[in-house]
Amino acid sequence: MLIIRKLLLSLMAIVGVTATPQTSSADSTSDELASWLDERGQEAWGQLPEVCDDLTFARRVYVDVLGRVPSVSELRDFQDLGDQRRRTLVEQLVFGEGVRASTYRRLAAKNSARQWRRVLLPPGTTASGSPEQLEAWLSDAFAKQTPYDELMRQLVRVTSPETSGTYYQLLGSLPENYAGHLSRALLGVRIECAQCHDHPFTDWKQEDFWGLAAFYSDQARFGDNVGTSAVAKVAGAIQYEGETYPAKTLWNDEPLANTTIALRSQLATWLTAKENPQFAATAVNRFWQQLIGHGLYPDVENLDLATAQEREFLNALGSRFADSGFNVQMLVAAICKSTWYQAQSAESEPSYGHFAKTLKVLSPEQVFDSLEQSLLLSVSRIDPAAARWSGERMQLVSRLSETVGATPEDYASGIPQALMLMNGKLTSDAIDPSRSRLLRAVIESPFFSDSDRIKTLYLAVLTREPSGDESAALTSYLSSKPGDVARRRAFGEILWALINSPEFVLCR
Repeated sequence: MLIIRKLLLSLMAIVGVTATPQTSSADSTSDELASWLDERGQEAWGQLPEVCDDLTFARRVYVDVLGRVPSVSELRDFQDLGDQRRRTLVEQLVFGEGVRASTYRRLAAKNSARQWRRVLLPPGTTASGSPEQLEAWLSDAFAKQTPYDELMRQLVRVTSPETSGTYYQLLGSLPENYAGHLSRALLGVRIECAQCHDHPFTDWKQEDFWGLAAFYSDQARFGDNVGTSAVAKVAGAIQYEGETYPAKTLWNDEPLANTTIALRSQLATWLTAKENPQFAATAVNRFWQQLIGHGLYPDVENLDLATAQEREFLNALGSRFADSGFNVQMLVAAICKSTWYQAQSAESEPSYGHFAKTLKVLSPEQVFDSLEQSLLLSVSRIDPAAARWSGERMQLVSRLSETVGATPEDYASGIPQALMLMNGKLTSDAIDPSRSRLLRAVIESPFFSDSDRIKTLYLAVLTREPSGDESAALTSYLSSKPGDVARRRAFGEILWALINSPEFVLCR
């Protein structure tokens, strides 16, 4: 009963409980950059858009920053923050402030790691091993607030195949694989088509592709005999079909000459330099895509195809990001504080000269973590029924990962994924009043009317209140159920419908 009582208190969203607003200690640079984004965006797209309501904003920023929907308790606290509640909430989540600071820092780091693991290993990549080490390495870096340029320099330098979360090994321990992924992820250009021949549609040549791969020519290739491969390699040069290609950076016709380690240090310095507009522009384009749904230049991996006019806003934002010391938290906070991020979702597609905030799809991990939060699932390692540790999480994430789209806007879920949410054990337990912590807390509350119970389920699962028609229809449905057993089962049916609504897997 003590557990139920605690859950009841956390669900009392309709009870007036006063929370003391937290005073932000975050650097004002994110406020300044947010204002600049609003002003600069108006030059590109026209007048500022209409903003979404508070609950939509809360769901959006919790999913984007922490990787899960907010609890009813967190929504209550958010609504008590005062006139600056949105700004305060952003700083609590992004900078890890307030009473839940340690939890928010941990969740934000893990969510960022998952997003960037998917950038580095996009859907369809055949990984040689488990990406868990890469994700753990990224999570540790984000938790330490490592500047973006330093984080990427570590990926570029590769002192051994095991460093930087084993990223080199995950890409098959092949210099050509590494070159193609680095150029795509860090510079927004796809040069892998120049591996076998000069690119048919752009200016990339074979010497560009193999020149980048040559920086890793001393690293063991897949299938090499350990202990002999490094000796047999020529430092800073690589062979392909009888041709020897010296190490060279992109957009530079002159090859470099030095020891291999020094060469890779040169590559890392050049690639991540403030003066390299391609690096900073690609970075902010990817962060914008993760938060807004699409890049400032939509084709984030073919940035070299953008016109000077299309790159103007992007380059300016990239320059400001570089001037901040590549401060990831500052950039994310600024975007979340901007009016463009807070815009109402639109059905129209974005295009040059036209802004649209489109719906995004929750990642597989975000779907599970949101279910875990919404349903008040146990997270204890010693609880054998805890879905996070029993294998249910792995099963759900694995199934949903089969249809992950190339961008946050792609929704490719099919019948197997729908059936997993409809009929899986996690859902079955969630809608059973005898096993569901959420249903027991809601149904057994002596303070709630049926309308209050419906409202709480909507807030917990969809982060919104039911419409008048929805509330009336569901209240009538409950009234038609005779007896306590039938009514309790009806609440489970309502919860099932909310979980399986397309709205649950979307960030509106």
